[in-house]
Amino acid sequence: MQIGCCWFDNTRRLLVDQATATQWHLNDHEYWVLSQLVQHRGQVVPLSMLETVAISGDCPHQLSHAELLDIISKIINYLCQRHTNLIEYVPEQGVILYTTATAKRTKILELPERLLSLGQYLFIIVILLGVLLFVYSKLNPPQFAQADVLRKVLTPDGHIVQLFVFGNNNQQDAILHADCLSSQLRLCHNIRWDSIHVALSANQDYMSFTLTDASETTPLVNSVKVSIDNMSTPFITQQWLQKVHICG
Repeated sequence: MQIGCCWFDNTRRLLVDQATATQWHLNDHEYWVLSQLVQHRGQVVPLSMLETVAISGDCPHQLSHAELLDIISKIINYLCQRHTNLIEYVPEQGVILYTTATAKRTKILELPERLLSLGQYLFIIVILLGVLLFVYSKLNPPQFAQADVLRKVLTPDGHIVQLFVFGNNNQQDAILHADCLSSQLRLCHNIRWDSIHVALSANQDYMSFTLTDASETTPLVNSVKVSIDNMSTPFITQQWLQKVHICG
């Protein structure tokens, strides 16, 4: 079964990225959820069905809602960047696997006959230049470099947040903070940001966060800089995320 750029081998419980030949061996829970979505492709599969794992030969058992969201997030991470919206979580109802990817429409696309004013163009250009200058001067490596850690986080309200972490030659700390931030973002009931860029400083003294919301006609960008006493100790909590307005 073709799912975007991946091939789902139902017999061997494999998901194969045909572009890179990367293979993921699905565990029982991942296999159950994906097989149900494939069998009911194009339909909203109820949460109750997905949470009741009933693989042949085994006694049925229940997944918690948090476990299901984590599984859906992992499956989305397996898909190619352009196919991440093949799977959509419908809060309090279920999950749907689309036959083809659906484009995310912004207000500008919804009103193609409306042209941006000169002031709006200039404002967008200034914002983008500001972000590029900030990233180039403060974040090392720059935005154009490959992120050490890339995650797609699915929140309880069905919002997908792309997380980019730059470790500045410190892969272990980058993974540590990416894991901590991912787990806390999955608990956020309301989050407006589409992407979050995190950079660890070269001298291990601070972390920089760049937050982007591209869903509005005028994109919103915010930044947070945090002093760190011990870079190897995670500090991100729900209270902190709410304090800096990452979580609503």
